[in-house]
Amino acid sequence: MLARAAVLYNYAEPGSPRATGALLAIVLLTLFEVGYVAFLLARRSKVRRLWREADAAMRNGKFEVAEFLLVQLLRFTDYRIGPQPVLFALGSAKEGMGQDREAAVLYRRCGDYPPALTALALLQLRRGHNLRAAEALRKLLARRPGETAGTVLLAVALFRNGSGEAAARVLRRALEQRPKSEMLRQNLSRVESGTEPSLLIERPQAASLPAGQPGVAQARTPV
Repeated sequence: MLARAAVLYNYAEPGSPRATGALLAIVLLTLFEVGYVAFLLARRSKVRRLWREADAAMRNGKFEVAEFLLVQLLRFTDYRIGPQPVLFALGSAKEGMGQDREAAVLYRRCGDYPPALTALALLQLRRGHNLRAAEALRKLLARRPGETAGTVLLAVALFRNGSGEAAARVLRRALEQRPKSEMLRQNLSRVESGTEPSLLIERPQAASLPAGQPGVAQARTPV
């Protein structure tokens, strides 16, 4: 529109009503565009500030404050259209307040949003709802087939539900696709020996130390 008004002004007779109208349109459109850009920048700054303050509140255990800040984010158009990141964060806040049922509802409202599926699965595992956890993890792996942690968690859910063979099958299939994965290999060995899978893996023992030096225990490292 601004470019069109500029063209009209250039081709209009100087001092004519048409030239005056085109000049007025140029000024108004310029002010509008400048104002709109300023609005977008202020809006973006506010969104970032709300996320930053909500994150700080969560880290400090102020979950009610985080919830208040996150609810404000849902008023923005972007998060009305795609609310999953905010709903996931609200679920985390609810979980921090010990409101597990409310957290599970919020996670489910995120649909197939991977972080929410992982959080929902972990929540259901903690509550002993192993089949529900397995359902969430299957949805996660449908979105991210190569996610090793999700595969191990699915094996955990199946193992806790009394399906050790099903857990082993899940790990075997994943190991066929990712044969170099130490986590999958060790967890398959655990399941086959009747031990629950774990996201902690055994690192190989350190090289031998000189005589007289104490040995180094195997490190268990979270992945």
